[in-house]
Amino acid sequence: MAPFRNVESCLPAALIFCTVLSLMPAWSEVVVPYQWIVPGAYAKFIGYKPLQLFYPNYTEVYFLGEVYGFLEWTVMDRVDDSVKLNLTFFVEGNAALHYTKSLPDGIIDKMDIAVVAEAFGTEPYHVRFDPNADTTGPNREPDQKVNIWDLRFVAKAFGSSQGNPRYNPKADIAPERKWDDGRHVVHCKTLLLDINVYSRETSLDGKPLGKTCFWAEPYADVGDKIALYGLPPEEIKGTVEYIDDEYMASWPGITVYKVYVLQLDPFVWFSPFPCFDWHTGMAMIIDLQGAQPKPPDLRAGFNFANGSRYEIKRYAGAPIATQLNIGFDWYPLVLNFTNVQIGPPS
Repeated sequence: MAPFRNVESCLPAALIFCTVLSLMPAWSEVVVPYQWIVPGAYAKFIGYKPLQLFYPNYTEVYFLGEVYGFLEWTVMDRVDDSVKLNLTFFVEGNAALHYTKSLPDGIIDKMDIAVVAEAFGTEPYHVRFDPNADTTGPNREPDQKVNIWDLRFVAKAFGSSQGNPRYNPKADIAPERKWDDGRHVVHCKTLLLDINVYSRETSLDGKPLGKTCFWAEPYADVGDKIALYGLPPEEIKGTVEYIDDEYMASWPGITVYKVYVLQLDPFVWFSPFPCFDWHTGMAMIIDLQGAQPKPPDLRAGFNFANGSRYEIKRYAGAPIATQLNIGFDWYPLVLNFTNVQIGPPS
């Protein structure tokens, strides 16, 4: 009877063990990591919230109300662990524009001299740098510096106007700063990225962009730390909070893990629940966080409910979103369509 009693005493524990297993994602049903990343695989992510764009000439675009936009990627080629990814970002809507650009007024006067004087001694991303003031350099071309070359260039044409032999339109640089609050804007940009399938390290034209968030490591467990995208110390990091059945109506019944994202530098909270398919690691929601070209010595402060305040010297952002001209405002996009098998194999 002793062996029977021992078996009987093990039944409750066995039942509990089986119940726990039934609640866990089925490892036996998952696909081999990243076997789905093959030429022709694609996904389209849709977003509708307001959005801000910026351009290198310091034009800022503020979309008014809801805006239609999408991000679409397609695997063009794969050789071992290296992937060529064609990425397109599109956005359209009514917007307000705040721009600063040179509009020649036909006169070289003190306003033009003042543009150079105000930016004198600076280079790009300095708080006083103005690309309009970078008129020339040792090779008679703009050299990303505002110095004596630029001052002499404008001064040489000082006091002249159109029709005068000394007039030079390149020295007519006094900008018009204005708002344009009634324009329909269509923005489209395509990048050809090189991505390592497993590390997700990404480069554009040989320039590193950090990790991307098109997919993360599949089968991550609760408590695992994940670096989603960006470059240290500005990379977006998070912790897997829990594994759950997907709630989105368009993808019912699949299992995802959700990442509670905190950007450690500069201590700014972003969208709390980026989701990744537990079986493939493919993103169900992508948050794009851009960064305006703020100068490194410009300060900003963030207050928190616990009374703490963090002072930072720069705005951080994801390099890939910056390449897409996305401004400081984060932009969430939800998976709308893909030819990738989401969830366990059918």
